[in-house]
Amino acid sequence: MGKRRFYAKAEAHGQKSSLNGMENEFNLIRLLTTQRNKGTIVWLCNIGAEKYWSSLSTWVVNRQEDIAVNRMEEMNLLICREQDIIILREMPQEDYLEDLRRMGFTIPTILCPGKSDLLTPISELVLEDDVLLNKLKEAAERNKDLFFVPYGVTHLEEEIAEKTGMRIIGAPSQINAKINDKIFNREISEKLGLTVCEGRVCSSAEEIREEYEKLTNNKPFFSKVIIKEPKGASGKGLYIIDSREKLESSLRLITRLSRGRTDCKWLVEGWYSKSADVNYQIYVSPGGEVDIFSIKQQLLKGTVYIGSKMPPELEKWVLDSYVEYGRKIGRYLYEIGFTGVAGIDSIITEQGMCIPIIEINGRFTLSTYISFVDRILKDKKVLSRYFRLTPEQPLNYTDICSQLDKKGIMINPDNNEGIFIYTSGTLPYKLYNGTDCCVGRAFALIVSDSWEKVNTYNSELERIMESYSKL
Repeated sequence: MGKRRFYAKAEAHGQKSSLNGMENEFNLIRLLTTQRNKGTIVWLCNIGAEKYWSSLSTWVVNRQEDIAVNRMEEMNLLICREQDIIILREMPQEDYLEDLRRMGFTIPTILCPGKSDLLTPISELVLEDDVLLNKLKEAAERNKDLFFVPYGVTHLEEEIAEKTGMRIIGAPSQINAKINDKIFNREISEKLGLTVCEGRVCSSAEEIREEYEKLTNNKPFFSKVIIKEPKGASGKGLYIIDSREKLESSLRLITRLSRGRTDCKWLVEGWYSKSADVNYQIYVSPGGEVDIFSIKQQLLKGTVYIGSKMPPELEKWVLDSYVEYGRKIGRYLYEIGFTGVAGIDSIITEQGMCIPIIEINGRFTLSTYISFVDRILKDKKVLSRYFRLTPEQPLNYTDICSQLDKKGIMINPDNNEGIFIYTSGTLPYKLYNGTDCCVGRAFALIVSDSWEKVNTYNSELERIMESYSKL
């Protein structure tokens, strides 16, 4: 069978799919909110999909970091329904799963590849496991309303769909590769008449130098310039330049890593002082319906995401503007063949200017997985936080929760007040490869009725996390 037929009508505009015998078009947002009892979703959080879309990468590989990143798949559990299936590389800790249940989250069927490997991409592990593939094939044959929803669609997920008969949700991999290109994102902004950052696309070190000089020596006289690799992700492939010395050292690295290629392009833009970093999530259905389902203020350290603020402290007219931006962008993406979830990063400058597209991720983002927690944490102020941990000794989920409990700040499921650690496998609970240190990540939701109390909890959490970062 050809790959195209396994898409849930991704390119058949206006066609309908059946859910529990009803002629309703597949809509992921409705299935996660008002229609949670309908259909079955097979979830796969294949973080790292970007490397399959990019022909050029200047990223430095860190095996210990990659282990923690791969286990971020557990945050997918925050949006699962009971009838769903989720594929994880390892079973989560049981006390973590029990805490999810106590909070009100539903635990789906969890399937794991027979080969436990913390470094191999999860989709490769699935494709190597005939037993797991057969289980998925049998599930698809039993249930005509079963859909395959990966974090991002690459050729690997297309192959999984082809081998199992599951209908995959999302655009074909070549469309996703096109969407996840910062240069193409800028072209979209220009075509839609949206405000863009000052700058241009450069094809050589000399052009980058010229643009740096132009941006720093002409109004508004940028003090910093950013050079972007077109398909970098998670803060990778970005160079913030605040001096000519930094420019030249970055250009030497860029030149070395792209040597021998004639098609390299880089986006060079002025760095704006911001009043807010804003992320908004959109879902484009197979029939072209566009949902804007989450607008959040992002917390960044440099260019790296460290958390989100929900709901955002933005005026209503600003929120309404983002809804309109999302609809306009979603309609355009649909016209070029994109369906599925996209996360859009934007900024509001200190002068009050909104730049609606800094980049588009044509896939799920870390922010997507916390977008529906208000189903559990109703009418609460929520701050998500991310911490990189480098403790001297391994650390597991129970250890951190014990520390929170001693401080009296562990979340209370009765009133949804306190701090909730929402992954367990990302923590540095093992030493790898004979090393004498470990690296991990902690993801937390800080929940209260007031931002003042949230900030108090956050300060306590930062002190605890700092004690786990000794290196």
